[in-house]
Amino acid sequence: MSTRGATKEAILTASIQLFNKYGFDQVTINQICKEINVTKTAFYYHFKSKDELISEVFSFDNMISNNDVLDILSVTDYADQAIKGMEIYVKHMVRLGVEMTKENYRVHLRNQTLPLDKGKSLLLSSVIPTLVKRAKDAGQIKNPASAEDLLDSMCIIANGVILNWAIMGGSFDILEETRKRFEILLVL
Repeated sequence: MSTRGATKEAILTASIQLFNKYGFDQVTINQICKEINVTKTAFYYHFKSKDELISEVFSFDNMISNNDVLDILSVTDYADQAIKGMEIYVKHMVRLGVEMTKENYRVHLRNQTLPLDKGKSLLLSSVIPTLVKRAKDAGQIKNPASAEDLLDSMCIIANGVILNWAIMGGSFDILEETRKRFEILLVL
């Protein structure tokens, strides 16, 4: 594969495989490039660093598949649609595993940012707040807080549950725990 042929997706795919096999800290940019036969220039064209690459792997909008959208639309209750939208991120953590999730949080701690940030996602900044507002208007959510405040709280809850799951080595059902916490917050 030439520098021109190197796609962002190929770099992401190879990186995830190498990180899962050897651990994030043990994998170098040179190894990633060698794995898919590209130059470092090709890597740096798409990513400034391994930290930026890991942030891209966990980017909320990159996680959404057609099946995820269909899953959200499969229920008519707006509150459940909002929760299913938030669960996309949680499911992605489970798919990538405990070690990758830990690394994602380490990167964000170094950069003093939150992994689940509504400012970086169309789903989080627009779709879910609209669903929460509709659920409140329909009487499906009893918490009197604003849709924006509820979304902020859902992001904080998700970050906390995910971090706890990673610290505990994935020893509990993260989807069940997240849904339970969302339902408590929203007073369903």
